[in-house]
Amino acid sequence: MRFGVLADVHGNWHALDAALSLLAGEGIDSYLCAGDLIGYGPLPNRTADRVLSLRGHVVAGNHELIALGELSDDQCTAFARDSLRWTRGVLERDIRTRLDALPRRLQIAGGVALAHGSWDDPQEYVRTEAQAQSALDRLRSQLPDAEILVVGHTHEALAVGQRAGELLRGGVGEIQLPSGDRVLLNPGAVGQTRGGPARARVMILDLELRSASFHAVRYDVRACRRALRQRGLPPSSCHVDAGLRARARDLLLRLRAAGTSRRVST
Repeated sequence: MRFGVLADVHGNWHALDAALSLLAGEGIDSYLCAGDLIGYGPLPNRTADRVLSLRGHVVAGNHELIALGELSDDQCTAFARDSLRWTRGVLERDIRTRLDALPRRLQIAGGVALAHGSWDDPQEYVRTEAQAQSALDRLRSQLPDAEILVVGHTHEALAVGQRAGELLRGGVGEIQLPSGDRVLLNPGAVGQTRGGPARARVMILDLELRSASFHAVRYDVRACRRALRQRGLPPSSCHVDAGLRARARDLLLRLRAAGTSRRVST
């Protein structure tokens, strides 16, 4: 089985179109999407419809759950909150119904588990090797047969083995998944790059070869920004610069230092 893996599409039709064009030539049998189809981007209905129409499996991300009222937005930055408020107002009834039907997590044939943040929590950020190994430890206790956990949420490509440690962070390239080891995989964000050049990031997971290849695809960023401006949205919504990301992380650190466990969703 050969999966095309997406995450954090965030209403960015232009990035999604480029990502799917790449995957169309890769002999994909099925698709996996680790959530956040909407939020930030200018075309949430068109984007969500295309992802939901793919052959494969999709789980809800925190942006879907907040837009549908299943999660509070009190962990969001003002930037994310404003975007979600706009997105909520333009969601078509059919798209809302289809998003509402999405599961928060799935176990898929072949030993694959699919979730947004972690198996336990769609808002959990798994950024480090230690966090990934903790997530895999918890997965083992809940799903002993699962060997691969696919997540999103951080917008950063990551591969970590439970015993092997970090296999890839950011960037592109192909890795071999260690035999007999549980592995956490994050393809990176299709629709909202954070730092570095604006790219649509996707992954190809080949269960037979036990390999994962990470790709960064150019797309029409100008067209996406033009669509954002036309809707009165910040043109930076498709590519959050390193400065904004750093400020959000600084806020998170200050909150932690103040003794709160709140996680700031950016």
